[in-house]
Amino acid sequence: MEFRLLGPVEVVDDSGRRIELAANRLRVLLAALLLQPNRVVAGQELMDTLWEEDLPARPRSALQTYVSRLRTLLGGTIILTEPAGYVINVAPDEVDLVRFRTLVADSTATTDPAERIRLLTQALDLWRGEPLAGLTAGALIRDAVPMLAEERLHATELLLAARLERGDHAAVTSELRGLTRRHPLRESLWALLMQAQIRAGRPADALATYSEASRRLADELGLDPGPALRRLHQTVLATDARAAAVRTSREVVPHQLPTVGRSFVGRTRELAELDRVLLGPVVLNSVPTPSPRSSIAVISGTAGVGKTALAVRWAERASVEFPDGQLYVNLRGFDPSGDQVSPEDAVRGFLDALQTTPGRIPSGAAAQAALYRTLLADRRLLIVLDNARSAAQVRPLLPGGNTCRVVVTSRNSLPGLLASEGAHPLTLDLMDWDQARSLLEGAVGTERIGAEPEAAEELVSLAARLPLALSLVAAHAAAHPSWSLDAVATDLRRTRQGLDAFAGEDQATDLRAVFSWSYQLVTASSARVFRLSGLHPGPDLPVAAAAALAGTTPDRVRPALAELERAHLIVQPRPERYSSHDLLHVYAVELAGAHEIERESLWRLLDYYLRTADAGDQWLRPHRDPDELPEPCGTPYSESFCGYQEAFDWFELEHPNLVVLVEHAARHGFDAHATHLARTITGFLERRGLWNTWVEVMGTAVHACERSEDLPGQVMAHRYRAHALARQLRVDEALAEAETALRLAERDGSQVAQAWCQRMVAFVLSHQERLKESYEHDLIASDLFKAAGHRTGQALALNSLGWLQASAFGDYDQALDYCRQAQSLYQEVDHKLGEAATWDNLGYAYRGLAALDKSIKCYRRALALYRELNDFYYQAMMLQNLGDLHHELGRPETAGSCWQDSLALLTNLNHPTAETLDGKLAELRLANPGL
Repeated sequence: MEFRLLGPVEVVDDSGRRIELAANRLRVLLAALLLQPNRVVAGQELMDTLWEEDLPARPRSALQTYVSRLRTLLGGTIILTEPAGYVINVAPDEVDLVRFRTLVADSTATTDPAERIRLLTQALDLWRGEPLAGLTAGALIRDAVPMLAEERLHATELLLAARLERGDHAAVTSELRGLTRRHPLRESLWALLMQAQIRAGRPADALATYSEASRRLADELGLDPGPALRRLHQTVLATDARAAAVRTSREVVPHQLPTVGRSFVGRTRELAELDRVLLGPVVLNSVPTPSPRSSIAVISGTAGVGKTALAVRWAERASVEFPDGQLYVNLRGFDPSGDQVSPEDAVRGFLDALQTTPGRIPSGAAAQAALYRTLLADRRLLIVLDNARSAAQVRPLLPGGNTCRVVVTSRNSLPGLLASEGAHPLTLDLMDWDQARSLLEGAVGTERIGAEPEAAEELVSLAARLPLALSLVAAHAAAHPSWSLDAVATDLRRTRQGLDAFAGEDQATDLRAVFSWSYQLVTASSARVFRLSGLHPGPDLPVAAAAALAGTTPDRVRPALAELERAHLIVQPRPERYSSHDLLHVYAVELAGAHEIERESLWRLLDYYLRTADAGDQWLRPHRDPDELPEPCGTPYSESFCGYQEAFDWFELEHPNLVVLVEHAARHGFDAHATHLARTITGFLERRGLWNTWVEVMGTAVHACERSEDLPGQVMAHRYRAHALARQLRVDEALAEAETALRLAERDGSQVAQAWCQRMVAFVLSHQERLKESYEHDLIASDLFKAAGHRTGQALALNSLGWLQASAFGDYDQALDYCRQAQSLYQEVDHKLGEAATWDNLGYAYRGLAALDKSIKCYRRALALYRELNDFYYQAMMLQNLGDLHHELGRPETAGSCWQDSLALLTNLNHPTAETLDGKLAELRLANPGL
């Protein structure tokens, strides 16, 4: 069993399945025990942690109940009762916090920097976010969080110091800049940054760093720098360093560069050329110097030649030249699915990276691009545009002015950029022989290369000196240390064929031979699974989806996946989930096509996702209208769930795949699957506030239903699309969609469908403040639901009528009556989401009657239910309402806390109302300086 505290509190059993701990107090109790593993924690301490001042009538009995529930979930022997309290009996390697502390301690016991880096990297990789995230708890937990955060930061300092010893000055400098901004009063970080700058030969930067640290310490604490910083300062001065002018750091400094593998070698000439073309200080010792030759470099070359690795490595080396950070996007110009990243999406991603307030982001693409250029004006940023297809894809992402630099990578030379934008071309060729040998030697060891130099040369030749291909060859040779290099070369030579893009007599372009070498060495069943993986369009392939493709079960497909991973044909970045490089994916797609297996296997894949998503949606929306799924291909495999949270977690993990599959199904003629997949992910997309994705998914469903003449499906897709548009406050578009859905429902003749569409028209009209019209449509919906005997729909309409009675007519007593009727119906069928909505509207009505205490209680009941359901948007709304009430009651501290929590949720959702709430918070702080 594995216990996780370094992030959200979680428990994973021996099979890798997460044990659901739905109640907050269960997670708090577990965390309190695990913070002191194998030690007795006093009962009184646990009670104070669980309830603080709000103790239940019989706190000791309540504690025993929670302990009993936790024992049931974890197993009876893990938590033991002692006279003074309770103790959790765990092995050291079962708790991530204990493993973290052990690895850090081990790192301090070795003098080898490389070993320290390995141990500390392992330790920090255990962190999944803020410690004990998501807990609402007492002082024990609150005191533990800053202590754990301090341990993490200390380990980070140790790792950066070890990397400095290994000469990784540029990358460490970049990371330390970010850390000093987040922890400006931590002298040890400033000292490390100065050391990195001194070792990198930048004494002026080190002096500027000392000045900034001195100013921060004086302004915040009224203190001078400590002895360590002063000694470093004297060291720099003793070398006659001259301080350079340092720009004032901006608050937001993005660092989006991906990681370059350790196998990067050579490319010295290309790195120097990028230095010469893109760098060139504007001022040196107060004397102007020539400007760089260009602000844009285009690195082009064949697939797998190392364009991205070169761009990222140069960006890391040059990071100190760009104090305002680095932006990065993979434009997926040559993605096998054909789904390129549009310039509009890339611009929006950059605006998010620059932490632009959602309310400041305009709706139009041209306006967003203009805002992006405005934000980059006068900044020194590096923008890396990776895997571009064309100049047209790149141009909207280019900044104005001459302060930023851009590196573009592409398989095309992009002559349009060279001609019109003055970009500098850098064509990346194959590695030279020395670099290729170095890469191979780094993987298999100097002894094997020295023992078989001719075989090593042949491997370099057969791998075409192409970095990707050579890395695969080297990895296989390293994975089989008992094989001679000559045997490796013989196998590779025997299996030469060639991908079309690299085919021909020229060995230097024959990449397919390298891939086929790995592919043909695996068993037939594993080879089939690899071919089938090419049919999965999503970002990663879970084991269950691989089983569906293969027409088998997860247990039977796992050995094949394990063999493919050993053969380096796929990787497993996370447990039970696999992916491959895009070139390997292309190879798998080609193989699948050659074996003519696409349609049946894709059908099985869609069946798996649809039936599993449908099972999960039944937990998220247990009272939805019944729906008949399309005919499966044979006997479909699918997963089931034991509860709401397990289903929600599956959607959280799988929704990127599900969204892609909706479009993929429609593109390949599976219109019914596309429509039903869109329906089954609706509940999750709404709870998570992924409204833009919801709009796009339903747009695909509309087209699929129109093509297949599925009238009920069209009604569903237009109605849900209206809902998603309304959530984005795109109300004119939403009304058009809702009215279209209503017209189609009337043509279809379904009474229930018409009722839902009347309710959606009412919902959109309420967002337009057309409340009396909204009321009329809700009345029609209520009558239709009642005539059809649809209790859930009737409850929804009654609750809406109650809200409208209060908001449109000011009849709060009638509002209470309607909402109570709705609540009774919802409670009869155990509809928690609907019940939460009634508590919300009851709170609104009581507020109108000036019964503020009752209103607060209602909003708290609603908030608890929305938290249980993981509905982020309505959590934010309830918190905002509670903040408003506490503000009215003269409780600014409580109001500010509620508003701040609401703002965090709205900001995460990119909701347009976040900016308004941020303004309310600013006014509150202005009126209450002590907050």
